Amino acid sequence: MSSSNLATSGAEIKLAQRLAPVIRFSDNEPFLPSRVGVSVLEKPGRSPSAPLEITFGPGVAQVIEYAIWWDWDIQHLYELEHIWLKLDASDAVIAVEASAHGGIFAMTLPNGALPLEDGRITLFSAPGKHAFTATVDDQLATAEMTVLSCQELAGRGAILVNDTFRLPLDDLTYEDHRAVKRYLQARAFLPSFNFTQRFDLSSVEFSSWDDLAAWIPGRVREVAAQVRASQPLLKAVFLDSGDTLVNEATEVFDAEGYVVEAGLIPGALEMINALTREGYRLALVADGRVRSFATILGGHGIEPHFHAQVISEAEGCEKPDRRMFEKAMSALDLGSDDAQSIVMVGNHLERDIGGANKLGIISIWQSWSKKRSHIPEFSHEVPRYTIRTPGELPALLEEIELVMARASHNPSFSSV
Repeated sequence: MSSSNLATSGAEIKLAQRLAPVIRFSDNEPFLPSRVGVSVLEKPGRSPSAPLEITFGPGVAQVIEYAIWWDWDIQHLYELEHIWLKLDASDAVIAVEASAHGGIFAMTLPNGALPLEDGRITLFSAPGKHAFTATVDDQLATAEMTVLSCQELAGRGAILVNDTFRLPLDDLTYEDHRAVKRYLQARAFLPSFNFTQRFDLSSVEFSSWDDLAAWIPGRVREVAAQVRASQPLLKAVFLDSGDTLVNEATEVFDAEGYVVEAGLIPGALEMINALTREGYRLALVADGRVRSFATILGGHGIEPHFHAQVISEAEGCEKPDRRMFEKAMSALDLGSDDAQSIVMVGNHLERDIGGANKLGIISIWQSWSKKRSHIPEFSHEVPRYTIRTPGELPALLEEIELVMARASHNPSFSSV
């Protein structure tokens, strides 16, 4: 998309409003348009607001382009779809095209007639995704993909940043994207294909496309900030090292007892990279010697991913001493009130799980190693969650955040 460099007059905007189509939405569509950017083309050429070519057929004198803005698509923030009305010299509509999944398609009924209801161009919008068709049957033809998009794939695109708006939006963080993703995942729905919502497009604010394009980056940033402020997320992930990230059986010690070499558990590096891409704040909370961790984790490229490191040698205490966990919270500007938004992942039921549970931190036991007991000795050593390998952690954190998101979206929701 690009600036049109076309001056859209007030008269042209009024004409666009007068001829504005009606959109039929499914009866449980959660997202409706809120603004329209208008361009008027007097000859064939590139769309001012989409990477598409606009053609003129016989009798077409001008084309009104409606760039239709939604804050939300079920898969991402934001959505922009298009309708093109092709007018003759007397401003009568003689052809209609509209966008669907990045393409441009003629909007006609099976008999070739224009899709009219009560004299108004009327199109159908895909639930959650908003792709246009001229008939309900055309929507039903892609219903399987629409259902998948509104359920399993909800939130997949997070904040949509395309080439036009990349620079103005490059200050958005991975955490901003994750908050938007969880917001939409919590709103996943089974779409209805009863298109009973009749939406008059002329009821929303109209402006020139250039004005809308100038408004979009600020609007995206505004909505992202609103979501980030209200969407509950995990505030930190505390990770043990031995038999959580590092395979203790591969450790090689020097004469002074420092670990000089050790291999990672399969999937540990990939897990760290995945959590970093999702914007999680990571803290190492581990018993051992500072130099050993610097050698092992630094050698594998993991150390730079940690926002804080709390190591027993430096702290003068070992887990399950609460000071280890409290130091990690303090290092990340967190306090005891944030405990239920923190997870502790470790292999030791007494030290990692018991220590976390006593502080109200969400405990995750990794059962990969057979070196230590798998049976809790006391009730406070029972983990909240269990994973077998590091690779299972990203999906579990997503599940935990989804429980938080759904509870926030629907206060009556409770986890089982």
